[in-house]
Amino acid sequence: MKKSKWIASILSVLLASSVLTACGGGTQQGAAGETPANTVQQSDEPAQPEQSAFPRMIQHVKGELVLKKRPDRIASVDIMATDYLLVLDESPIVSEGFGTKDKSPIFAKYAAGKKVTDLGGKTNLETLLEMEPDLIVISSTGKADRFEEFNKMADTVVIDYSLDAPSRLMKFAELVGKEEKAKEVIAEFNKLKQDATAAAAKHQGETALFLVSNGKDFTVIHPKNFPIFYEDIGLTPVKGLPEDGKIGGRIGIEALSEFGADHIFIAENRRQMNPDDPQGMINIWTDNPVWKNLKAVKNNQVYSVDTLVGDTFFLGQIAGLEAIKEHLGK
Repeated sequence: MKKSKWIASILSVLLASSVLTACGGGTQQGAAGETPANTVQQSDEPAQPEQSAFPRMIQHVKGELVLKKRPDRIASVDIMATDYLLVLDESPIVSEGFGTKDKSPIFAKYAAGKKVTDLGGKTNLETLLEMEPDLIVISSTGKADRFEEFNKMADTVVIDYSLDAPSRLMKFAELVGKEEKAKEVIAEFNKLKQDATAAAAKHQGETALFLVSNGKDFTVIHPKNFPIFYEDIGLTPVKGLPEDGKIGGRIGIEALSEFGADHIFIAENRRQMNPDDPQGMINIWTDNPVWKNLKAVKNNQVYSVDTLVGDTFFLGQIAGLEAIKEHLGK
């Protein structure tokens, strides 16, 4: 494990963007990094079967890392990495944004019973150092540009998020020796995709639109960024979507009316929603005359989905597929 001799001193040096001196464990080549973690108690029980698969070489976005043993104290500094660990029934010692469990029913389900220190929304470096992780995990779309900084605290890997969700899951599984568990999850995931595809097939010729409600406007969950709901499943997107292929394309209520989608799947903005009023940012539109005149609203074909659907979460894709299966499979 790489750790500081004097945490407070190192933290101040970090914040001043100076050189951080650290000592520790594995062999790291290249750069990469991020992930959550929580203390794992030592046990006299025999080592888990996956322990025999170590040491092993991990190839990642920023280079290579030799893991001499199965990491026990994983830290996630990217909430989008945390959910892949939870799917594998792994409990990171710390995680950025772990409060997501209060805003997402599906995340809460997988996080139940797991003791994870929340790093907050912007990663508290002091807390991260104090927890002394032996591995930090980051997504390539998260804090990959801070790889060198995190890699000085502990061995760090950056997972390639240009891969599809099952392939990403296998990358996470390599870190903890849970490839067989990952294969089981992927098999269940593929079955869900088949069911969702069958449901979508009943609505050929009808258009679908996935949105995130921001309160005053909407963010388009674009087909180019989320092909699983369109190319893979077979839903037909509406024409004329803004900022083609760019995450963050926003539209107002008037544009939503022009699209005339037959089916609207809508999530709340996770960062702005009120956990005590989980439908508040959607219900705000209920009395709007333009909203009430939407084709999907008139036909009772607006479906609320988990807030994770609008991000590259594995659990978000599961939630989206389940919504398609449930609402279009009738």
